[in-house]
Amino acid sequence: MKKTDIVKTTTGKLKGSLENGLFVFKGIPYAQPPIGDLRFRDPVEKEPWDGILEATEFGPIAPQPDVVGSSIRYHPQSEDCLTLNIWTPACDNEKRPVMFWIHGGAFHYGGAPSPRYNGEFLSQRGDVCVITINYRLGALGNLYVPDEVSNLGFMDQVTALKWNYDNITNFGGDPNNITIFGESAGSTAVCTLLSMPAAKPFIRRAICQSGALDPQGNNPEGGILATKTLFSRLGIKPGDIDAMRKISVEKLIKKENKIRLENWEKRVWIGYPPTVDENKVPEHPLLSISKGSSKNVDLLIGTNLNEWTFFSMLTPKLQHIDWDNLTEFIKTSLSTLDLDKTQVEKLINSYKHSRNNPFEVLNALSTDFTFRYPSIRVAEAQAKHNNNTYMYLFTYKTPVLGGNYGATHALEIPFVFGTLDDTEFGVYPKRDEINSKISELMMDSWISFARSGNPNHNEIPPWPTYSIDNRDTLLFGEDIKLEKDPLRTERLAMEELPFMYRV
Repeated sequence: MKKTDIVKTTTGKLKGSLENGLFVFKGIPYAQPPIGDLRFRDPVEKEPWDGILEATEFGPIAPQPDVVGSSIRYHPQSEDCLTLNIWTPACDNEKRPVMFWIHGGAFHYGGAPSPRYNGEFLSQRGDVCVITINYRLGALGNLYVPDEVSNLGFMDQVTALKWNYDNITNFGGDPNNITIFGESAGSTAVCTLLSMPAAKPFIRRAICQSGALDPQGNNPEGGILATKTLFSRLGIKPGDIDAMRKISVEKLIKKENKIRLENWEKRVWIGYPPTVDENKVPEHPLLSISKGSSKNVDLLIGTNLNEWTFFSMLTPKLQHIDWDNLTEFIKTSLSTLDLDKTQVEKLINSYKHSRNNPFEVLNALSTDFTFRYPSIRVAEAQAKHNNNTYMYLFTYKTPVLGGNYGATHALEIPFVFGTLDDTEFGVYPKRDEINSKISELMMDSWISFARSGNPNHNEIPPWPTYSIDNRDTLLFGEDIKLEKDPLRTERLAMEELPFMYRV
């Protein structure tokens, strides 16, 4: 392996590797290991190391439950997981745009080493610096005890952003042109960071892929309930953080995963992040964005056409659901809205007009409620303050697994990263002429946006900004085209629901 020259950082000297014409640095610690007395505490900035750090291997991922089929299933796990990775064309003075990736996984799973997140192709194609990070997951990252523990994983992200801001100049990047982007939980994290005062100095642009802000969520009561449930199952007195620090990580992960699976079966969501806590996340992020907390941040946001098939196809009994059971399923799924049967039936009827069976309605309605409509709400809130707000809809339907997944959740990731050849499992298709072209067009739009705040380029139709008046949305699929207010009937049906926050 050919090594780079020594690069100096605020925390010490390091060397990376030269890979396919890029300078690559892996496993750089950006904070002190959150272990021992630092477990369940805000991240502490990394103390300088002695000597030269060999930054040539990915660090361990955050502790998490086992997931069959995961691309990082056998990657080492450790609470000492707060590391980041850098791909850059050169460690020079060019001040390239920086693309800072936050992985998804419901704040319970995932990690930067996934082959889908290989920054090589984006960096090469766009002459940009690409950063990927690990952050704390599950209870270790998102436990909520009022006035004591909250939003630790988000503070990890802020600490990584600060390290990047302080040091990226030495890696050929521009600290004043940082685009944060992420998918699913990573996208929710991006939206949340836009509302966090601590993150504000480090963000110039943001890209949100298939994850936004639950208009009913983020309340302290939900975080308190999740934490009380975990403490009870572990036999620990509520709020006894010292006792929690003594629990083995294996026992902690096993117990919280069991709770999570039980709630999934009941269609009850008891999760952790993010939680409004007065200081780090001072109010519901959607309200904060609506008030202009991120008015200087350009935004690109969107979803996939068939997000929910990623989840429903894993539950065989849902594939044979009938209309009566669909009504009960939707009523339970939307229990936080306290809808009666008549309201649920009216909502379902809005989705029947272009769908053939209850399973298709279930997927479309769940996609909109969980992903598309929350993303529209964020776009509406941001567009009031920043004209550089753009909306996309990913419509390419994967042909694998019988083609039943459509444009499912997470399918767009290898298109954005150019890693189709590295993700040939599960729902991800083999590279061919059609999807290669879509990938190139998406990469160029993401790169253009990171460079200038405008995703347009010569190979796509003109892409106007998004507003409540026009709702212009670019569709990325076998046909790349612009539509005004796609799926308008469904959007209007969602707008009739009694969400807590109207912005």
